[in-house]
Amino acid sequence: MDIRLRPIAESELAVFTATATDPAHAEAVRHYAEDLLGKGAMRLDWCFLAEQGGAPVGRIAFWALPGAAAPSDIVLFDLPWPAPEADAIGAAMLGQAAGWARSLGARALGHVLDTPMQAPQWQAEPERRKALLTDNGFEIRRETFRFEFDPAAPIPAPADGLVFRSMAEVGEAAFRAASERVTRGTLDRRIGDDDIFADLQGLQHEPGWWELAYEPDGALVGLVMPALAPSMATIGYVGVVPERRGRGHVHALLARGTATLARIGRRPVRADTDTRNMPMADAFRRAGWRDFAIRTEFERPLSPAAVA
Repeated sequence: MDIRLRPIAESELAVFTATATDPAHAEAVRHYAEDLLGKGAMRLDWCFLAEQGGAPVGRIAFWALPGAAAPSDIVLFDLPWPAPEADAIGAAMLGQAAGWARSLGARALGHVLDTPMQAPQWQAEPERRKALLTDNGFEIRRETFRFEFDPAAPIPAPADGLVFRSMAEVGEAAFRAASERVTRGTLDRRIGDDDIFADLQGLQHEPGWWELAYEPDGALVGLVMPALAPSMATIGYVGVVPERRGRGHVHALLARGTATLARIGRRPVRADTDTRNMPMADAFRRAGWRDFAIRTEFERPLSPAAVA
């Protein structure tokens, strides 16, 4: 199949956001793309049109945390799903996108799929998307509950009995050591494999927002790490050290982080937790957060041989 994936020109942003987009969602998709571009999470030369016979049939873009040199994820991926050759078009797009990403310095590409379909990406045909991704080198890394804090809900009351000290007070080394302790034995499939402290350093935050919680006798209980992502405020991570789990401390930590995000004032306020981690999911619900979607996280390693 003759599909060509090419970067867009500056004048083609409107064409890019309208291609393979339900007209009812076109304005929302355009605003989302403009927001990512304005925040530096996406670049014009990371936006691609898929053409067949010179006509645009699909679109795909790369995303990264602002300031990153190389892309890390695929966003705004869409194609003509009703077309008989839709799967072949999608396979060609993903294959060529992998080559472009490798040429830009990426070692892997991630992608997230939220169900049910919703703003800002309006990802139709979720089951077909999953099959297309897994048939073309992407593996499912984990599934999460997505939560949002209702701005009308009362801010959780401050916890009694715990002493909170910010990273500004204890220092980065102590905070990093604590983050290693709280992730031991976690029920979260991805965090168990990653350096959560290093990962969250890429999100906008202030040292005063990240806090360790202690018992009055000085024993470490856990930590909470609120932060700002390009499109939302979030609880980047909240965790309790293994020896203190099962005592309800997670509720105090989550209440503290929720109160910090309320002071920051950024909307929307969202967070994710692994679908295996039911205690954490229950803690979010008790703290006034509502679950609104299931997110499936995909990742494809990129071979050094891939070229655009």
